[in-house]
Amino acid sequence: MRPIVVTACAGVAFGMAAPLDAQEPADWLPKITVAEIMDAMVMPNAQIVWDAVTYDASDKGETVTGPKTDEDWQKVRWAAVTLAEAANNLIVPGRAVNHPGVKPSEGELAPEQIQKLIAADRGAWVGHAKALYETVAEAIKAIDAKDIEKVSDAGGNIDAACEGCHLQFWYPEQNKKK
Repeated sequence: MRPIVVTACAGVAFGMAAPLDAQEPADWLPKITVAEIMDAMVMPNAQIVWDAVTYDASDKGETVTGPKTDEDWQKVRWAAVTLAEAANNLIVPGRAVNHPGVKPSEGELAPEQIQKLIAADRGAWVGHAKALYETVAEAIKAIDAKDIEKVSDAGGNIDAACEGCHLQFWYPEQNKKK
């Protein structure tokens, strides 16, 4: 018995973990809904990344402003890291879109309809979350390089990743109108 414990402890000590697919559904705690993750993690942190770079056009030309101090850059980086991890949280198995009976916003499908679309094409759902994660990873690289232009570009890519998912799952009727 002792060698097994030593082996298990050695695995933890050296940072080895069980592969993700070895986890059981009971390992996840998907009590928070997708809508709550969007409201609490995705939107506020995406907004910080989007607002990190501003453009001001005047008769004197265009002025581009971004984070100035190391602390400013760190705040944007924290927001981006939180946003990246929100993408992982969105794909936790068993997570509900929203609480039962919640009324959708104008133009959105009801949560039950969205849930059915996700269940019917979970691969696309996961793909959209991974696309969000990858675009945020671009933003993190740009933040680490303190490259204002690339942070701005990454912000546009984050927006496009979000919109692609929304057009498929939240308001697919708008996709049909195009």
